[in-house]
Amino acid sequence: MKFGIVGPGALGTFISGMIGDKNQVILYGHKDLSIDEVEITGKTETRTKITYTTKAENLTDVDYILICTKSFQTETAMKEIHEYISPDTMIVSLQNGLKNEEIISRFVGKDRVIGGITEEGITFERHGKVIHAGEGKTVIGPYSDDLLDKFRERIKRFSGCLNEVGISNSISDNIYGHIWKKVIINAGINPVTAITGLKNGAIIKHHNLTKLLENICEEAEKVAKNEVEIPGENSTIEAKNVAKMTADNKSSMLQDIENQRRTEIDCINGAIVSVADRYGIEVPFNRAMVYLIKGLEDSYLYKSD
Repeated sequence: MKFGIVGPGALGTFISGMIGDKNQVILYGHKDLSIDEVEITGKTETRTKITYTTKAENLTDVDYILICTKSFQTETAMKEIHEYISPDTMIVSLQNGLKNEEIISRFVGKDRVIGGITEEGITFERHGKVIHAGEGKTVIGPYSDDLLDKFRERIKRFSGCLNEVGISNSISDNIYGHIWKKVIINAGINPVTAITGLKNGAIIKHHNLTKLLENICEEAEKVAKNEVEIPGENSTIEAKNVAKMTADNKSSMLQDIENQRRTEIDCINGAIVSVADRYGIEVPFNRAMVYLIKGLEDSYLYKSD
């Protein structure tokens, strides 16, 4: 099969390297980069030939396009590529945060959107190279509640492709619930690691950080239950399990802070605060994470001359 991957960051690089082992991959980004192969080290060791492009028209006639950008870049990415997307191409989001699938569906319709989450721990080293620091579950599913059978078969094909290249996954008809659960887990791990500068596993080694994670996740789950049915076991327990499984990983938010980039705090803890305000629910721990991360961002994004 032929895949287009949008976003040459940690996730896009990892997915390109894994899928490209048995399929044709075109990795799309803005910068002129000399990438003709992807190297993955750590839990997975592989080198994979890919095609890198800055031209959106090269994404025409692919079977699937995976959006792997930061959540705040989703709309911009879709504006750039939507006119080149073939009518039968399915669009997949494996991003962090809420509303990515909603944004994508505005451009291609709900029936062609596959929502997804992945808990694979990936650390970006340089363009074309990432460290696979920890394995985690991946879940995909239809964004539309009344998906046509032909599109449901395409989801099964995509799932099979992921399994074939070593990305174990499952299909759910409650993908929005899984997305919310990923948001809760990210809310508990990402800002805490970004503020402390510690890897994921440190959270469950230090009592005070564990308590902070628990309070953040408990608030977030209370909010989420007003929106959707949360699948699986308690989100706080799962967050601690993810921290353990990806113990050697630097969260994406910590990587952003270290590299003085904009973070995804708005679509994670910020999204929880926004929904909580709508229901009149107090979420002081999540609100504090937003203030702290925004403060760190401000210190380098808006430096005075």
